[in-house]
Amino acid sequence: MRLQKLLKKIFILLLLLPCIWICNSSSATLPKKIRIIVAFAPGGSNDIVARTLAQELSARIQRPVIVENKPGAGGTLGADLAAHSDPDGSTLLLVSSTFTMNSSIMKLNYDPNKSFIPVAMLGMGPSVIAVNSNFPANTISEFIEYSKRNHGKVNFGSAGVASFQHFALELIKLRSGADFDIVHYKGGGPALVDLAAGHIQGSIGSLIQMQTFLNAGQIKLLAVAGPKRIGIIPKVPTLIESGIDVDASNWWGILAPVGTPSDIVNQLHQAINASLASADIKKRFDNEGAEAMPMTRENFKKLMVDETNKWAKVARETGIKAE
Repeated sequence: MRLQKLLKKIFILLLLLPCIWICNSSSATLPKKIRIIVAFAPGGSNDIVARTLAQELSARIQRPVIVENKPGAGGTLGADLAAHSDPDGSTLLLVSSTFTMNSSIMKLNYDPNKSFIPVAMLGMGPSVIAVNSNFPANTISEFIEYSKRNHGKVNFGSAGVASFQHFALELIKLRSGADFDIVHYKGGGPALVDLAAGHIQGSIGSLIQMQTFLNAGQIKLLAVAGPKRIGIIPKVPTLIESGIDVDASNWWGILAPVGTPSDIVNQLHQAINASLASADIKKRFDNEGAEAMPMTRENFKKLMVDETNKWAKVARETGIKAE
């Protein structure tokens, strides 16, 4: 009899478990639509990464995930918009190395550390230095010598004042002695369009955003601005191999406005990490010389702190300032 009563109680408890789970998880319901704000113009690496993620994430969570480009002020306009959006999980911000640079050179309307919650780290990829295909230099050493002989005639495009490219180019000038002017655009995409057309002579950015122009023969690569060569372009040396002590690798991650419910953040973290494990995203990162790099939210937060300190030092060394 006692055994029968015990079994009956267990049976009733099992029947109630779905209800208990639903009740406990009801507050974790994701918004019906999610937007990912990209603080730069279409065509740049941030935009490409965001759209690749949005497609996979949308299928995984069965909700529309759209990308909104909000370029301007080195990425701070889009970040400001995201920081002051409703913290309900409907707005996310795609960030890259630039996000950890801005606080060292400009006054912001948000606090990079206190206005956002880390959701997920996406990936990392070294930058590459490209010049127009007609430029009379085929190595980074030849480029540096050419720039010194032709003062005022070499222009490099960046994704905007205080952008990742701006920091990287200033550091390259400092460490190599190259003589070129930096032209600021509202994103890496417009800079590359002008590079391909020959309106500027060079640019720096991720291989992701340069592939289309590289495959079309409109640009050529001189160096990898990362710690090692890239497998799909094995003949292109690193800056360090060429005697220039610069490592300018870019990374991408997702943040949410502070106050976003932790259960929603955790759901998004798990869904994004699962998306990064998909064959399509892995292949996309691999093909572009980048690497999907999921990590815990705590490790992602530490990465941002370390990067902030690193680029603050670069700002002091180069004297870079926001306009």
